[in-house]
Amino acid sequence: TNVGTFTSSATNYGAGKKIGDQLMLPVAGIRGNANGALLNRGAEGYYSSSTESVSGFAASLFFNSSGTGTNISSRSFGRSVRCIADIPGTVGSLDCSGATTTGSLTSGQAASGVSASVPYTGGNGGFHSGQTVTSTGVTGLTATLSAGNFANGAGNLSYAITGTPASGGTASFALNIGGQTCTLDIFVCSTGCCAKVSATEYKNFMCYNLGAANTSADPFTPTWEINGGYWQWGRLAQAAEGPTATDPKNGAVSGWNTTAAANGAWVDGSKTPDDPCPVGYRVPTKAQWDGVLANNAKTNVGTFNSSATNYGAGVKFGDQLMLPAAGGRGSDNGALRYRGFLAYYWSSTEYGNNYAWYLGFDNSGALTDDYSRTYGLSVRCIAE
Repeated sequence: TNVGTFTSSATNYGAGKKIGDQLMLPVAGIRGNANGALLNRGAEGYYSSSTESVSGFAASLFFNSSGTGTNISSRSFGRSVRCIADIPGTVGSLDCSGATTTGSLTSGQAASGVSASVPYTGGNGGFHSGQTVTSTGVTGLTATLSAGNFANGAGNLSYAITGTPASGGTASFALNIGGQTCTLDIFVCSTGCCAKVSATEYKNFMCYNLGAANTSADPFTPTWEINGGYWQWGRLAQAAEGPTATDPKNGAVSGWNTTAAANGAWVDGSKTPDDPCPVGYRVPTKAQWDGVLANNAKTNVGTFNSSATNYGAGVKFGDQLMLPAAGGRGSDNGALRYRGFLAYYWSSTEYGNNYAWYLGFDNSGALTDDYSRTYGLSVRCIAE
């Protein structure tokens, strides 16, 4: 329905087009694409759409006193804009259990570069206003999702994680968006040294090999100070010392025990009296070492070559666990082998009567394998 009188005049503000009962668009004219000069106010109305045409052109609504339609013209014209309400966004499902986390969190340290990607399905392409959620369980953290649009179908929502976690454990975020809810759980490392032991479970590790000379040194830079000592499987006492600043401690060990510890000396799933790890920690199981290998990126640190004084090589698993390539002690006399080139870390898992599983790596790969219990290997304790 026409409103007012349709005549072209720079001061004719009284014409418009009513569409239905509840929408009226003024006949505001157009700005020329050559210099922006006003054209046809009061006689013609031009309203932009968001729809592109061929390069340099776009669709728009056009009307005058005798008709209404859409046309295609240059994007450089200046047209009126009348905004329409966006489609309210909804999703069919929100999968917090399938979320992936980038970066890591440590108790008492400000989060930096940490985010969580939460998948969803059944998106309708509509708008959402984002959300900000504070953590429970481990407090001090905030998950923030910026406003945007859901995909049509499946997609992911990226939450930025900020703040400083007050403790270690699980930080939980109650998400409520697109008509769906779920709880996003993110692990917070207590010790500063953690790794995934399965696709969904993180565990705290001690930051240093058992017997390390300096537990205040940087746990992610391999040096003699964090090389640590060597243990025979199933025994409480250290079998061979780690190096000092002036002595690599690489010779044979007087009185080396060549008898394998009995089955049950170390046990998967429970700490025995012969477990050398401190209270709250134990020797990892084979399954846990396998989980570390399967679920954490492996990054070589330093230069790998076999030398009694090469303390500078190691492997970083994920972002928060570094194991020095400390070599091992021979089963016959305890002499050092392959420091700086190979690493051997005991598990608590038996293999037969005289063997046990260990984690091993060099600069080209990592695996779990079995070894005689009379070898002296490194121990890295895991939280119980």
